[in-house]
Amino acid sequence: MTKIQQKPSLTFTLSWPIDYFMKKMLSDLQKIAFLLFSVFVFSCENPGEIGFDLDGTQNGASIYTDTLSLDISTVLADSTVNGKSNYLMFGNVTDPIFGNIKATTYFQPTMVGYTDVNGAVAYDTLKVNANPIADSLRLRLVNFGLIYGDTLAKNFFSIHRLKSPMDYNKRYNAEDKLEYESTEIAKFGVTLKSFKNDSAFNSYYIDLPKSIAQEILNAAPSINGDNSKFVSAFPGFAIVSEGSNKSVYTILTGPYSASTSTLIADWHYEGDTTKYFYQFDLNGPRHTSFEFDRSGTALAALSKSNNEINSNKTGNLSYIQGGSGISTKINFDNISKLGTNIKVSKAILEFNTLPNSLDGLYPKVFNYVLAETGTNNQQLRSSGNIPTYLTPIGNDLSGVSFTLDTTQTVNLDITNFLQKLTNKKVTSTSIILMPAALLSTGNGILANDNLRRMVFTKPKLKIYYSKY
Repeated sequence: MTKIQQKPSLTFTLSWPIDYFMKKMLSDLQKIAFLLFSVFVFSCENPGEIGFDLDGTQNGASIYTDTLSLDISTVLADSTVNGKSNYLMFGNVTDPIFGNIKATTYFQPTMVGYTDVNGAVAYDTLKVNANPIADSLRLRLVNFGLIYGDTLAKNFFSIHRLKSPMDYNKRYNAEDKLEYESTEIAKFGVTLKSFKNDSAFNSYYIDLPKSIAQEILNAAPSINGDNSKFVSAFPGFAIVSEGSNKSVYTILTGPYSASTSTLIADWHYEGDTTKYFYQFDLNGPRHTSFEFDRSGTALAALSKSNNEINSNKTGNLSYIQGGSGISTKINFDNISKLGTNIKVSKAILEFNTLPNSLDGLYPKVFNYVLAETGTNNQQLRSSGNIPTYLTPIGNDLSGVSFTLDTTQTVNLDITNFLQKLTNKKVTSTSIILMPAALLSTGNGILANDNLRRMVFTKPKLKIYYSKY
């Protein structure tokens, strides 16, 4: 371990009194001794970014330190809520780092919603005259390229009816499995080319039985445009993967638009040449159920009962994966070695990607959020049991988002957290780094609706502080 001492440059004027000069020199030497001790304790590489403040105005210091001052681990969340999210996934894939993954999609079509003049959510009225005759029912799937695994191999899926409607008010998570009818109502096979031509992504259409369209049309008069009645009366669907598949596909859901997946019913009336249709959106109850098998990987021992693996057992690597609840925990217990009476001016935590973990078949995480760690290595929650995130002023229901840069590095400003920690104004001494979904405000929240993943090497911590 090599350490380089950087000598400060001191400038004096002859008009200074000798006793003042001597006192200042002794004071400066004490500061240098303290700084060199700090570097010895905290740095395991050349401290090329150390700077000394010796202008006599304050006892200032800058420290560049690696993770000897930190304790890094990979942790697993107790639940991963992904209900009513932007993406649904289905398929099988074997990730060389994260193991085998199986994804099953469940969704409940609803009538199209919109915001009325009072800002409340309202729904279109599905108006159907007497004796409608169903012509077709089609499921439109929209994918914008978020695919995991082999995109060339053809993957096969079956569609089933759910045995009962989904609960509109439930917060479904990745562990929730729903019962569906054993008999499939449709089957389809896709590759990346099914969704994309040379210049753009296309919608992929699947024909469903006309009898289901007729079921919807016959129920429409009694439902009378009441979306809650429609959801309660009409069981949704499951998209189930065959075991031989090599990919997980993602479809975009949400309020109906030209770029979201939808269910389309077509019909006509006896003696009427006009064709009628209605496009239901997939913005109601929906979620992806995941099954993870990490056998044979560095994370094989990770489970709900053993939800933390220290990086000293994974070659100083830490892991993040959307949808699985896997995130990176950073513990700051050793920050006390900086001493007492510390005022943190700036603190940056730098995470670098393990180069050989990057693989185009497994999309990486671009955006991140931080949260304090609560009990049992879980994300800190509010008094109302809602997950909270770190912001420049504390905790909120969304947090500051950090973006992976072109060097595959993410720099995290943790100044506020360390200021509070050194002033004993937080109860937790650790934070977790998680994949983020960006909000319109620019802030982020945890993204559990995808399988983006990342492997990080041992991070570096840069702290600028002063003693008082």
